[in-house]
Amino acid sequence: MISDPHKCMGIPCRFLTLIACALLAFSLFLFEACSSKSNPDEKSVVSPALKDALATRSAIPSPDVQACAACHLAEFESWMKSQHAVANRLVDEDVDGARFQSGPAIFVTDSNDVAAAHKPLAVIGVEPLIQYLVPTEGGRLQTLNVAYDVNSNEWFNSQEEEYAPDAWQHWKNRGMTWNSQCAFCHMTGFEKNYDPEQDAYDSSWHAMGINCVQCHGNLDAHMKDVTVLHVSSGLSSNQLQSACASCHSRREELTGTFKLGDDFSDHYRLHLPDALGAYYADGQVIEENFVYGSFMMSRMGHKGVTCMDCHDPHSGELVMPAVNNTLCMSCHAPPTRREAKPIVPTDHSHHPIDSAGNRCVECHMPATSFMVRDPRRDHGFTSPDPVLTKELGIPNACNRCHADQSVEWAIDWTTRWYGKDMNERVRARARILTKAHDGDRSIAPELLELARTEEIAPWRAALTSLLGMNADRQDVRAFLAEQLTHPDPAVRSAAIRGLGPFPAFREQIGKLRNDPIRLVRLDAGWATWSLPPADPATRKEIFEYFENISDQPAGALRQAQLAVAEGRSQEAVMWARKAVEWDDFHFHNMMLGRTLNLAGENREARKAFDRAIEQDPENAEYPYLLALLLAEENNPREALLALQKTINIDPNFGRAWYNLGLAYAELERLDEAITALNRSEPLMEGSPEPAFARATIHLRLNQQDRALESARRALEISPGYQPAQRLVQDFTK
Repeated sequence: MISDPHKCMGIPCRFLTLIACALLAFSLFLFEACSSKSNPDEKSVVSPALKDALATRSAIPSPDVQACAACHLAEFESWMKSQHAVANRLVDEDVDGARFQSGPAIFVTDSNDVAAAHKPLAVIGVEPLIQYLVPTEGGRLQTLNVAYDVNSNEWFNSQEEEYAPDAWQHWKNRGMTWNSQCAFCHMTGFEKNYDPEQDAYDSSWHAMGINCVQCHGNLDAHMKDVTVLHVSSGLSSNQLQSACASCHSRREELTGTFKLGDDFSDHYRLHLPDALGAYYADGQVIEENFVYGSFMMSRMGHKGVTCMDCHDPHSGELVMPAVNNTLCMSCHAPPTRREAKPIVPTDHSHHPIDSAGNRCVECHMPATSFMVRDPRRDHGFTSPDPVLTKELGIPNACNRCHADQSVEWAIDWTTRWYGKDMNERVRARARILTKAHDGDRSIAPELLELARTEEIAPWRAALTSLLGMNADRQDVRAFLAEQLTHPDPAVRSAAIRGLGPFPAFREQIGKLRNDPIRLVRLDAGWATWSLPPADPATRKEIFEYFENISDQPAGALRQAQLAVAEGRSQEAVMWARKAVEWDDFHFHNMMLGRTLNLAGENREARKAFDRAIEQDPENAEYPYLLALLLAEENNPREALLALQKTINIDPNFGRAWYNLGLAYAELERLDEAITALNRSEPLMEGSPEPAFARATIHLRLNQQDRALESARRALEISPGYQPAQRLVQDFTK
């Protein structure tokens, strides 16, 4: 079967649960809704119970909210104007329904399917845009791509582009399923209740929108006796921030059961810049990341600033104005708070006091529009750096504002004001991160040094994760082993994933199956799945984790991996095929190919690898995996071609050079084999395999002295490497 110890079969963070935006609203009431009950047997019609649940509404806030208002009127009135109060609501037939029926017929969402033909039952948002939810089979609500701009009174496509009907992002498919992608963060007390066997939802909730219970916990005892404090009153600032982060973050969901007071990492894996596409290399947002990740990567988050230092918890509004820098200067004006850098705005900005360029947020929180027409401010608090724009294409706030000026113009002025070495650490990190994402393994020493000196935990976790691709280096493995005891769970998690493929660390990782944080326990349990004794509690958590996400392609692949680990090969293939069926994406096809190969279905596996290569021709791993399959099938000539293609894409792919050397040797092209093995050795630092393979080829060429030299070289790299030991012993008898 295909195997490669330096490659991990981990799932990328591409399909983390998406949360819809929180939107500003005034004087609108929360509509109460009962729990939804779907009939999983009805696969082609809308569940009557779901219709009944959504049809039940009231023009007053839910009873528990009214009870709160009796004593907490100011907070209630503040909440009523908030984003949270109207995060999800039923369609108002006179307003929403009439608008919907008169507008979006012009938008054809797929072949012969006009959006207006679908009757919406609920609505997300009020400003700047509104999205409609329509029911489909299996207890689902789907979020239409057709959205309404309340400022311009226009309908538009909120997805920026049209997706094919079979695409994951198409409004009818899983990327737009409200039950899994939106509901938890738009409802109070939401439970997804997905049934994998029926591929159906039996979702339930306490109320639409985000009300008091979601952020203060169960209030029954407090309502009966006001001297009994509610749950939130006894929580730390970090626990309260975890409640905010449970929605205001881009993350992988581990449980679906987060409740007030829980630790964020007990229920989520935060999306960080080790994954491609979500962040620029300096930490600015590219895609929707929903604030928390950016904030925790900032120095403000690192120094202990929390959401509620800036935002009122009930209205969501800022506690002080930002437009005149009052909020920012509450920490940055001498005497500063939380070790903030003292700043005089006009001196620091070099802009007039009443100009946009003198507003802190314009430079350090630039706005990016998501869903086409929804501008949101970046919470990474990065500093604009035109040098990174010139080198790496990263946008900077200077040229965002001065769009008529060149990057060189911006570099000139920032250099005059702040010096040529401004943001030097951020620049170094951005440069190395970019190379790491490009698969450049030569930057391992710099990446390692950067990770060693990184103070901000999320950045350290991202850098530690990226070091995993260089874990064949002894110094990298030593660093990763040190990170297994790091105080931050995301760093421990990253270290586990980097060391997981190496049996020598299984016992050390196994101790983390009892870690206090579920994220770490899950990764440790999965990395040591085959390590006895079996841990029932760990197994239970992993089963629950995989089942919770099994309604999405990434979850289906997790189920496939679990089935492979337990020897259920046909079930593994079934799950891997589901992932491709739900999203015909190159990574999913690659994983299907690996799963089919493990099941012995190599003909079908080759088709899957070919499809992955077709979809992502610049990914060196895919022809490499195909080459391993071809070698397994005793087809060295085609394997050779696939390996040559691999190194053409990535000349620093050490193991591909190693396997290329073996392929040349099998075809009796021994000189070329030695050349390839010589190329692989420095790229596989810490591995004795290239030197030993070279020794065997020298023997075939009757070059005993060079064979002995190569065998001894293998022992220098790894003194306990037994094949080389035996070869040296044979020579010295």
